Amino acid sequence: MTDSTSDSKADEFDDVVDRLSAAVEGTENDDSSGQTGTAETVDVDEIVDSDGDIGLYDARDIGRAIAGDLIGSPLDGIIEVGEQDDDGWRVVAEVVERTAVPDTQDILGRYVISLEPDGTVHGYGRAGRYRRGSVETQSEIFATEER
Repeated sequence: MTDSTSDSKADEFDDVVDRLSAAVEGTENDDSSGQTGTAETVDVDEIVDSDGDIGLYDARDIGRAIAGDLIGSPLDGIIEVGEQDDDGWRVVAEVVERTAVPDTQDILGRYVISLEPDGTVHGYGRAGRYRRGSVETQSEIFATEER
């Protein structure tokens, strides 16, 4: 093996190590919809408009950015965003509470996160738990009641 070959292999190895480090830190760009539980480094202050109020998409982005840290489980997805009666936002997030093989046996938790009009968290709570594959029981478990 020549020196030029070993140098190119060393550069390739360094590149792989850098990409792995970035992926572990959650800084690598992810083209998925952000619903896989990957770490996101979103500053909530960057999302909020200059007038201090947030919109529908802002509420979704804030919910996505804080759900995993707030709840303590990997985010599976934001499934609902809506206005509350008291001029705030209601964000419903699903998190993976227990992984299983096959993934249809994962235990998912559905959480309701209440946001103030300016994007600060007012509160959150678990609305229920279910197996990922139990689609027919979700409507019974999660009645559309306001929290």
